[in-house]
Amino acid sequence: MEHVAAENPSIAIEAVQDHLPALYFVFGRARTEELAAELGREWDFLFPDEKEQVQKAILEAEKEHPDIFQRGHRRVLRKLLQQGIGYHHAGLSPVLKNLVERLYENRLLWVLFCTETFAAGVNFPAASTLFHSCRKWDGKEFRTLMNREFFQMAGRAGRRGFDRVGHVYIRIDDKFPEQTGFFNEAEVESVYGRLTVSPNTVLSLLKWKTDEEIDRFLTQNFSAYQERQAQREITALLEDINRRYQQFQSIFCELKGEAACPLHRRKLIREQKRLRTAKYKNRPGSREKIQEIKQMLASQPAHRCLHEVCADARDSLEALGYQRAGLLGQLNAIRQQSQKYVHEFHYVKSILENLGYIKGREFFARGNFALELHVQEILVTELAFAGLLEDLPLEQVAGILAGVDYIPGRREYVPAPPYDPSPVYELREELLAAGVPPHFLVWSGTPGFVAHTWYTGQGLDYLLENTSLQEGDIVSIIRRLIDLLRQIDDASHSNPHLRERVREMRRVIDRDEAAVVF
Repeated sequence: MEHVAAENPSIAIEAVQDHLPALYFVFGRARTEELAAELGREWDFLFPDEKEQVQKAILEAEKEHPDIFQRGHRRVLRKLLQQGIGYHHAGLSPVLKNLVERLYENRLLWVLFCTETFAAGVNFPAASTLFHSCRKWDGKEFRTLMNREFFQMAGRAGRRGFDRVGHVYIRIDDKFPEQTGFFNEAEVESVYGRLTVSPNTVLSLLKWKTDEEIDRFLTQNFSAYQERQAQREITALLEDINRRYQQFQSIFCELKGEAACPLHRRKLIREQKRLRTAKYKNRPGSREKIQEIKQMLASQPAHRCLHEVCADARDSLEALGYQRAGLLGQLNAIRQQSQKYVHEFHYVKSILENLGYIKGREFFARGNFALELHVQEILVTELAFAGLLEDLPLEQVAGILAGVDYIPGRREYVPAPPYDPSPVYELREELLAAGVPPHFLVWSGTPGFVAHTWYTGQGLDYLLENTSLQEGDIVSIIRRLIDLLRQIDDASHSNPHLRERVREMRRVIDRDEAAVVF
């Protein structure tokens, strides 16, 4: 691992030019584009024949999607690709992401500026990885990368069959040098299992599994296995502490705790001095206690022994006591956690019973509907049964459904939708009052403008001009909506009118760049 101090990517690439191709990790979409453009002013990595291959790939993509390089800064990307430079982030349209990935796989991109999502999923190795920074925004705050995050990205360095070793470079951040990060593979954070007990989880288990199978599912999953393993480890540590505790206890003689014991004698003398201070001497009982201690000290002469050994044992016992208390606290927490999924299951089941979805194992109309949903099941079911999906205009329904399970970014700007979203807010408030927790009712009006506009025939260009979203964001909103409509289609088999409306919405919005291709 090497450290490169350079804000200008050209300086960094010059320093590592013997170890290309490189993935240059940047924590920010706009910054990936800026750094790629800056590098493109000074570097061109491709030979003429390679430029022809890139040009051919670009023309093939433009043949199917003529406008992919006509929006925003994408004209710059087209030029950069022909220099062996690219960038990749979630804001790119799926077509552009696919093109960049294919060019990189074919070794026609020598430097690819990318966000950390490029390190997840498909394996795209490089000779080197560079980190523009080791700090990232995690949705709540800026923080240093975790060991696990760093090595997930750094691990892309080193191509099997091409490189004997992989090279990792970190740019020292002059503003936050202490947060640059020095990472240790031996300290990679553990991955912990987490079972999400959603309404669909509960409904599916009740529909298809026996009570015994449900219990096994809730108590023998990966998370529960990790908890049992941790319980065994803590129990072994406690047994070791208890054994050492007994060893240290055996050091003391039968005079322990008596006035003749030098250690206890010192304690009594300190207590006597404390009681004679101005703060305590006039308090009720102080004089009597002083006299009692004086008599104890006089009645038992000090025993001569190697009391330093006892003092060390006493300090060790105190330290072991703190360790044991901490481990017992962890053990108690784990024992409580061992039943958490069972408790969550019954909690969600009680919500579903209170709302009239089920009674025991008997399913009612709402329960059968929610069984086919896999996102915000209660909210979507109630939208359907409140008549909103059947009574409102289709473009408004599209806008409402696009907001299901959507959490806006901190810098997103999207105009308010051209309809009244209050029926959704009112329904949500009713469900909250009925005891449905907020995480089962995640909804935002932000993407309503996007879905409504798309449904009425506008395209990406109009949305890009009127929002702060990028192509990838818009396509993601529409495709999420298409997937939700598919789920509602499956759920509405007993409601032909709703099913017909849902299919009409899918037919209208499943088009152009957002079209879902299987």
